[in-house]
Amino acid sequence: MEKKYTWVDVFKIAVPIFVEQILRSLMGTVNTFMLSRVSDSASAAVGVASQVLNVVIIASFMMSSGTAIIENQLLGAGKNREAGKVMMNTYSVTAVLGIVISIFTVTFAENLINFMGLSPELTPDGTAYLKILGSTCLFQFISSMTSTHFRCHGSSTIPMIIVILTNIINLAGSWLVVTGKAPVEGVRGIAYVRMIAETVGLIVILVMFARQKWDQETKDLTDIDWKTVYEIFKTGVMCSMEGICYMLAQMVTTKFVTQFSTEVLSAKIYTQTINNYPYIAGICIGQAAQIISGHYIGARKLEEAHAFIRRAFFAVLTFNLVGGITCRLFCDQLMGIFTQSEEIKAIARPLFTIDIITCIARSMNHSYVFGLRGAGYVFWPMVIAAAGIWILDVGLGYLCITALGMGVVGLWVGQAADEWFRGLLGMWAWEKKKWYNTLPDIDSIKE
Repeated sequence: MEKKYTWVDVFKIAVPIFVEQILRSLMGTVNTFMLSRVSDSASAAVGVASQVLNVVIIASFMMSSGTAIIENQLLGAGKNREAGKVMMNTYSVTAVLGIVISIFTVTFAENLINFMGLSPELTPDGTAYLKILGSTCLFQFISSMTSTHFRCHGSSTIPMIIVILTNIINLAGSWLVVTGKAPVEGVRGIAYVRMIAETVGLIVILVMFARQKWDQETKDLTDIDWKTVYEIFKTGVMCSMEGICYMLAQMVTTKFVTQFSTEVLSAKIYTQTINNYPYIAGICIGQAAQIISGHYIGARKLEEAHAFIRRAFFAVLTFNLVGGITCRLFCDQLMGIFTQSEEIKAIARPLFTIDIITCIARSMNHSYVFGLRGAGYVFWPMVIAAAGIWILDVGLGYLCITALGMGVVGLWVGQAADEWFRGLLGMWAWEKKKWYNTLPDIDSIKE
């Protein structure tokens, strides 16, 4: 790899990813907003069901995360045909996983909702939403994998355009549901609209993928290199463990909050919906930097990769802080999009304040930890993430709620402590260059 990457290249990759991620989040926000026009209770039920669904969606990143690490390094080393075989192999395995998880989610939807401790009057809505969207888990898996292939090849614009399309469908359909002009109303109507939007988006992105000339061959769908797939899956599981633990922790901590009033639960759901946006820009810069550092590492330009991620941290920090501070300054106005309840707004204000402090630590996670993943150094970050999430996010959060009587604020304290723990250790591992001697053996991957 002779190319010297600049920040222009980073932003060429990051901006479309940013728009895509914003719009993906907007689909959930639109659903929450539309249902809040009906009632805060319906919105809270869907918010809880969405947290269960998010665990499934994070699971879809297992194969795509592992694939991205191997594929980026193969492309960086100029092994385009080997990269093409890897991408097609992973489609077959991803399809099987998606089908299994779709069946599981639909079958045990009510059990999962009951585990969350949702009140009996909200359970039917939550279960209905989870069953309908749970049936599309296969679509989420395939779509996530396809977007990964486009990004690895520096073509992040196409996934962005697809998400724009799905958002238009979702917004128009949700409006028809809320205004009573659709054949299905309420939570079920919103869920069916999103299912249709996701289905259309998947069909279009697969058509676009089929048009690419990336040395992929149809025979690679069945001619599977199981050794490489195993390495991808193993790496992907460790990469995704942080997200899986985080989403499972969100399910557990939401269960803590369901003991309080609907206003507290609604405040949590609305605050998390808004807080999802401040650091999306930072995440996208981190993802772009991970792709580029992966290309450097594939070419065995390790010092260039090391310096690139270090610089990425300061860019991510800037965007995260600007977003966090802006949300705190205008939290009442932002909460006003979802609710006019002064009680809910009052509950949310300290949560936005704490999130500013958390943003600093997230910047370390979205740069240094992303860099470690791009290098294939994923075992210890997985251990650190699991320990931080369950001991600090869940354990300390529960302690703050119960023993210290801090209410929902206690959850945000636990989250902040967890992010700082993982961020500092991630930065230490990157700077100490622990990943230099654990790089994946891409030379063993054959056509």
